[in-house]
Amino acid sequence: MIITIIGAGNAGSACAFMAAEAGHKVRLLKTSNRITHDDHFEAMVRNKGIYCIDNTKKGHFTDSADDAEKTFQPLELITRDPKEAIEGADVVMIFIQTTYHRALAERIAKYFQDDQLVILIPGYAGSIFYNQFCDNNPIFAEGESTPNDARVVESGTVKVLFKNVRNSLSFFPATRTAEGMAIASRLFPAYNIEMSSVRKHIFESALHNPNIIVHTVGQYVMYPMLEYCAKHHPDEVPYMYRDALSTKMAWLMIEKLDAEKMAVLSALGCEPIPYLEACLFRNEQDMNQDPREVFESYKISSPPGPDSFDNRYVTEDVPMGLVLLSSLGETLGINTPECDRLIEMSGGILARDFYAEGRTLASLGLAELTREELLHFVERKELRAKI
Repeated sequence: MIITIIGAGNAGSACAFMAAEAGHKVRLLKTSNRITHDDHFEAMVRNKGIYCIDNTKKGHFTDSADDAEKTFQPLELITRDPKEAIEGADVVMIFIQTTYHRALAERIAKYFQDDQLVILIPGYAGSIFYNQFCDNNPIFAEGESTPNDARVVESGTVKVLFKNVRNSLSFFPATRTAEGMAIASRLFPAYNIEMSSVRKHIFESALHNPNIIVHTVGQYVMYPMLEYCAKHHPDEVPYMYRDALSTKMAWLMIEKLDAEKMAVLSALGCEPIPYLEACLFRNEQDMNQDPREVFESYKISSPPGPDSFDNRYVTEDVPMGLVLLSSLGETLGINTPECDRLIEMSGGILARDFYAEGRTLASLGLAELTREELLHFVERKELRAKI
């Protein structure tokens, strides 16, 4: 297949390599300019492809400092021209921060074609924006996490630390789920899953994005650690997974936030899967293992940092994830006090109004819909006429 990867950062670069390695023809599109990864992008242009250090070749959970051999994959096209990159592709995969979805949709959705599969990773229901600016009829899909954990380690080179065993998708409209899965299952082994494990609709995928839970709580608990290191040990950076997510406080917060997420999922007609069980599904072949023990094992491969509270774990996952959860809860009549506290405290630390910035049903153009009207829209991509 011809696969267009949009986004030349960590996840996009890794998936471009993985898709090329799997035998697909890969096009890489960079949509930002002079913001991040420009040197990395230019190195790939010069090399006409990408280098990768795939640490998963050495084991499931591998110390991030224990590097595998660097290998190379050529790419069919590396460009900043969206028309050139998108037209004629079988699949378009979008790996950008969800805060930029609406702006990017205005620029590129006009190039999407009928029956083309367009996958947003992560989504947070952002496919609604792309649909608003698209005249044709592609199949939209949303992932709840990236198929890998990766970092650009030098210009032209990405390091893969971890790959998901399974990765569920949802489709918009949900009536095109079978069509979408027939295409997606050919991309990566992680997408070749049973239909019973495919999400019912894009809001289910949004709420199963693990970053809503682990990034927001992890960063909040990590904040005093960052302040302490900055003042007393400026050459040291704490690890979010290893340090913050090893505290009792973090897991008390996770349990409360996860319960609110599951209550909203239940109200949307979805199975209320706990965070750790969803992680086990993504990460392990053997589903009989203890989910918490598997999560603890993952820490081995996690990198240090982030080194500042002002990073996308907060500035993306709070307004795009937690605010969406809160908005859905309000519409469905479900209280989300832990979610709301995290939004308010995180915004207070950064002096930002994440409710105003965030993704809500109103910002998606779905204000004042009933539960039934909302579910009808994500099922069929149409609003019921008011009587």
